[in-house]
Amino acid sequence: MQFRQLMLTALALTMACVSPAGAQDSLLQSLIGEALARNPTLAQRQAAVRAATLRIRPAGTLPDPRLSLGVMDLQMPHFDFNQSDFTEVDAELSQEIPWPGTLGARSGVMRAAGAGARAEEGAARRELATAMAVAYYRLEYTVTALETLRHQRELLEAAVQLSTTRYATGAAPQSDPLQAKLARDRLRSEELALESARVAALAAVNALRNRAPEDTVTVTPIDPAAVRARVASGPPADSVLALALATHPRLAIRRAAVDAATRTIQVERLGARPDFTLGVRYGLRPAFGGIYSQPDFFSVFVGLRLPVWAWRKQNRLADAARADSSGAAASLRDAELQLSREVTETAARVQASQQRLALLVDGVLPTAQGTVESVMRSYQVGRAEFLTLLSVEDARFRAELEAADVAADYLTQLVMLRQLTAGEGQP
Repeated sequence: MQFRQLMLTALALTMACVSPAGAQDSLLQSLIGEALARNPTLAQRQAAVRAATLRIRPAGTLPDPRLSLGVMDLQMPHFDFNQSDFTEVDAELSQEIPWPGTLGARSGVMRAAGAGARAEEGAARRELATAMAVAYYRLEYTVTALETLRHQRELLEAAVQLSTTRYATGAAPQSDPLQAKLARDRLRSEELALESARVAALAAVNALRNRAPEDTVTVTPIDPAAVRARVASGPPADSVLALALATHPRLAIRRAAVDAATRTIQVERLGARPDFTLGVRYGLRPAFGGIYSQPDFFSVFVGLRLPVWAWRKQNRLADAARADSSGAAASLRDAELQLSREVTETAARVQASQQRLALLVDGVLPTAQGTVESVMRSYQVGRAEFLTLLSVEDARFRAELEAADVAADYLTQLVMLRQLTAGEGQP
């Protein structure tokens, strides 16, 4: 009866070590918010957005005007000034004016680049949230597994003591305490591996939020039954896929690349048109030989850039931009296919995890616990071997670990699916 009571107590402790699902979600959201505020990768993306935005206006601005100052007809060999009636002091101001539409096309390219940078930031935010969910639920699983394992080890410690006592009194064979010690030592080996996984998962969580690897994150064990109770059927796969294709920033990045390449074609085509240069010149003629009646000069110039080499430069650059546009369109299609595959696979994994979790919580765990209790009663009256009892107890323990693992995987896949299908502004 002592052994049975210990096992039932351990089962109760294992089921009691759970936390409300709402608290788990709030902690994850807090960690994601901290990561979004502190992660250096996201900070780099935000800086890239600012840089791309600041480049839009300069791209549509006229080139800087050119001011030239000079003096004409200095007398050699000593560069004597005002020794000739042709001596002038000149000031010339010129402004290059691109062909109409060129500046707008250049601004369009920069706007497309800015849109791409914003989409990259949005994609980085979603990837960061997904990575945090993966690390967090892996940490939560390892904490759950370690807690379950500790209760299982306490149970095996009691089994070692009980079987040793029964062996000493001749009520049990020598193999009983040996089997109990073997099972206990194997648990110790698993505990070391789980502790290593816990440290790695904690370091991953802290790295994402830009903190020291050893910083503490208070995580409580998973309750598979509570997760099972929250499972609800999702929207149809077609609507999920359509939402992802309409809103995911990965596709927005490719669309911006197509837009930028298309606008670059126009920029290069306009580059084959002549640009204009408008200039004015003022020539000051100083007094010479006591004569002060020499008039100053004012001149106006209109220049035209002759694109005589357009067939070697701008036309080929336009062809290159067309090739870039075709490549960007192909990349967009490839991204759509990849995203469709990813959404379909994630939705399938969510559904499979739902079904597995329901099977484990509603069927496997109650059956395993009932089996343990039945074998315990048989062992107490000598109708079951101790090895059988250890076997069914280990099966119950493994079922609990599997349920926690499936619950963690379900929650992780759910976050992944949410990040794939969330609307704009919802990381």
